[in-house]
Amino acid sequence: MTDEQRKIYEEIMEAVIEKKGGIFFVYGFGGTGKTFLWRLLSAAIRSRGEIVLNVASSGIASLLLQGGRTAHSRFGIPINPDEYSLCNLPPGSDPGNLVKEASLIIWDEAPMMSKHCFESLDRSLADIMRCKEKKPFAGKVVVLGGDFRQVLPVINGGSRTEIVLNSLNFSYLWKHCKVLKLTKNMRLLSTNMTAEELKDLEAFSQWILDVGDGVAGEPNDGDALITIPDEFLIMDANDPIESISKEVYGDATALQEQKDPIFFQERAILCPTNEDVNNINQHMLDKLEGEERTYLSSDSIDPSDQRSVNDQALTPDFLNSIKASGLPNHNLRLKIGCPIMLLRNIDHVGGLMNGTRLQIIDMSDFCVKARVITGKKVGDVVLIPRLSITPSDTKLPFKMKRRQLPISVAFAITINKSQGQSLSHVGIFLPRPVFSHGQLYVAISRVTSKKGLKILIVDEDGNPQKQTKNVVFKEIFENL
Repeated sequence: MTDEQRKIYEEIMEAVIEKKGGIFFVYGFGGTGKTFLWRLLSAAIRSRGEIVLNVASSGIASLLLQGGRTAHSRFGIPINPDEYSLCNLPPGSDPGNLVKEASLIIWDEAPMMSKHCFESLDRSLADIMRCKEKKPFAGKVVVLGGDFRQVLPVINGGSRTEIVLNSLNFSYLWKHCKVLKLTKNMRLLSTNMTAEELKDLEAFSQWILDVGDGVAGEPNDGDALITIPDEFLIMDANDPIESISKEVYGDATALQEQKDPIFFQERAILCPTNEDVNNINQHMLDKLEGEERTYLSSDSIDPSDQRSVNDQALTPDFLNSIKASGLPNHNLRLKIGCPIMLLRNIDHVGGLMNGTRLQIIDMSDFCVKARVITGKKVGDVVLIPRLSITPSDTKLPFKMKRRQLPISVAFAITINKSQGQSLSHVGIFLPRPVFSHGQLYVAISRVTSKKGLKILIVDEDGNPQKQTKNVVFKEIFENL
């Protein structure tokens, strides 16, 4: 452990052993050793015969934790919680008793979630523990971790103020929270680097943090206009999509020869919107040779909702045309060898979570066979069947069901989906600027080395640019 880590470790262990309770927030950017600290705390407390619950805000982040689960799954948090919500943890039930007996709760990537998720757990714990005193989380030790420079809770159509006010550090629980900071980048402690390489990497790390803090670039209309260093830019862009895909995946010949899953495991193109992602994925599928199949979904209105809607208007063609976040497309084109991403949590033990990337090795009528290329289960071969999926999007005035493979093609993925992944070759394609806090920071901080980052910024006419907008809500850092 570094001195910083030891100090935090001892403070949390003391609170657990002496049953003092308390909320701690471990604030550190990627590479400062938060996951290492979670494993250490879990091992130390479990060796005493006590229970630690490891949860994370996203499925992909939960795979890094021993016995990790998503917070929604572990605590039964409602999908769209509000200030009155309670978790589905009835007192006396098995999940309720498990949470009651736990000595420590570790919650990773906490800033991604709305404050109502934490407040729901706070109210439910007071109920389960029959707590007479008003203590946060009923006197349990809760360790939250994450980085407020990253993407904040997603609110459909939410304004800047709404997003900030929904964040964890604007909750009534925050005043009880002790912030512990990790500032030492463990990736820079590598011994097999020359002094010059180390200095170079240090400057690169500092630039990433400056982007995250909103101090890089010139102020412009509330957001900074940032000039990207020339070494990261792609300036040759007669065909922007072809330029960025060639930079990350090589030419068509190189693509055909790649049967090695590690090739796709280390590469991805990141874009701000689903529309740009779809354009790149279709372009890359055209370049990839091999057997192709198109899977069409079966869409219907959920029977429980049939009385509340006008059936005549909701034709199958109309339902097929719906595209919503987290919902696979009606028309899904796949080829053997192409990378895909899961859109649902299917099997935590098998490493099949929302955000897991795989490579297709065989296709049949109602399922595909694929090899896992991210997480601890790399190389495992799994079958992915069609599932009935209901979108969690509350904007739809009716409940629909789509029966389809819960996957999307993943040569390119959205910046928000990439959070929690590490890649050695990242191409960032910006045909339009980022639109939410922390998106540019998340995109550039996915890369593990300086030479693996390439950025293509184009204006409306497709001409390459050197500057782009960086959106940072600086008010989020005020009470840290």
